[in-house]
This record gives sequence, structure tokens and C-alpha cells, in this order.
Amino acid sequence: MTEKTDKLYYGYRVVKYIGIGLVFGGIIGMALGITFTIMSYSIWVLVLCWIFGTVLLAFGVFWQLSMGFIADSKKVESLTQSFSDRLESIWDGNGKVLDIGTGSGRIAIDIAKRFPEAKVIGVDIWTKMWSVFGQTRMDAEKNAKIANVYEHCIFQYGSALDLPFQDGEFQLVVSNFTFHEINTPDRMNLFKEIARILAPGGTFLVLDFFAGTFLKAYKVTTVEEFLGKLQRLGFKDISHEPLKQLGIDLGVFYRYFWEIDFLTGIRSLAKS
Repeated sequence: MTEKTDKLYYGYRVVKYIGIGLVFGGIIGMALGITFTIMSYSIWVLVLCWIFGTVLLAFGVFWQLSMGFIADSKKVESLTQSFSDRLESIWDGNGKVLDIGTGSGRIAIDIAKRFPEAKVIGVDIWTKMWSVFGQTRMDAEKNAKIANVYEHCIFQYGSALDLPFQDGEFQLVVSNFTFHEINTPDRMNLFKEIARILAPGGTFLVLDFFAGTFLKAYKVTTVEEFLGKLQRLGFKDISHEPLKQLGIDLGVFYRYFWEIDFLTGIRSLAKS
């Protein structure tokens, strides 16, 4: 009799399958365009096949370049390890932790495993679209049980723009690659919420896009202006570190076009 062992699953394999499907669909569309050209089909049929194939192929290549690292276990592990290392350098492991946009719970569970004295809460709105990627509350809770941290790592619904917690409730707030997905007129509101729920002296660690055109969502144009806004919200000792400067290579797209950054800071003892 073979014993069945559950494994942690964070839904990343789906990304690879989507990319392959898009590229394959594009190739088929272009192949049909070539075939129908030889067979002298209607010009509209040829145009539709070529457009369909080209769009799918282009989107598939873009998907692979921008999302491919998520399906690469070594790159994901490197990113997770870097997140954890950064966390250990700025936090003592005591207190209450909030993971915003927890998804299937990877970061929350990793923190719960590394810091058994901490109480970890993961929040998300878990939209139906993300369920395709295994990003549901049920998946997060299942992973916590498999990792044997479910007694001090729990998950609940909550919007990053209106977190269901009291002022100063947490000693640590983290978020991993979530903020750019949140639609709001001004994403500085996300940091206003972090400032509200963080206890004086509490720390935040966020990994996301905090450079270039992505800064427009925060109503600023430069990193310096962005950091200044964070200071005015009551944060100090703010650090902005691009991943590529830390030697983490997520692929050509992030090497030359998009910049992902670690952002950390401490809530001032005197709230403004």
C-alpha cells in the first residue's frame, strides 16, 4: 500500500501552460494562413488567420518574457529566499504579521515556518480570475495545513484599500508582487492603510514595481518624490532596492525594461 503525501502547491505551473498554449495557438493560426494562401481561399479568411496567429504568438512571447519566471521553480525559490533574507535583516520575528494579497499563502506560510512565535494573517479578495492559478482561500488554508503552520497562520478576506483591522494592530506588514494589480486612483492609499495598521516602530516589506512608469499610479514621477511621500505618511529608515542590484535575474524583460524593487520602512514612534 502506497501512502499518499500532499505537497504544497502555489499554482505556478498554470503560467507555463498558458504561455505554451498561446504560442502554439499562434503557430497554428499562422500555419492555417499559409495553407489557405496556397489553396487560394478568400482574402478575408487569410487576413483573419494571419491576424489571429500573429496576435496569439506575440501575446504568447510577451507572456513568457513577463510571466515565465513564475513557472521557473529555481527563480521563484531564489525570489522567496531573498524576500525571507531581507525580512530576517529588518525584523526580530516577534508580534503579529499581515500579508497583503496572500494568494495561495506562500509568503505567509514561509514567515510562519521561519518565525514560529509570530501570528501570521494573510488577506486577499481572491477573485475568480485568480482561482485558475490556484489562488484561493481554500488553497491557502490547505497549504498551511500541509506545512503544519495552520495554528498560527490564518487567512481571511480583506481589501488592501480598506483592511479590516484596528489601528496599530501589527508589528510587520508584507506584500509580494500584489500592489501593481490593485486598481485605485492613487496607490499611495495602500501605504496609508499600512501606516494605519502598523504599530509605532513596526516594519513593512513590499516587493513590487516602484520605478519608471509604474510610479504614475502613486501620483509621482521619480523614486525620490515617492520616498518623500512615504516619509510624510510617517515612515522612516525607508529603503528602495532594485532586485537586479541584488543579483536576482528574472529574465531579459526585467533586466532591461521593468524594474522590481524591495521597499522597506519603519513606522515612526510618533504618528503624524
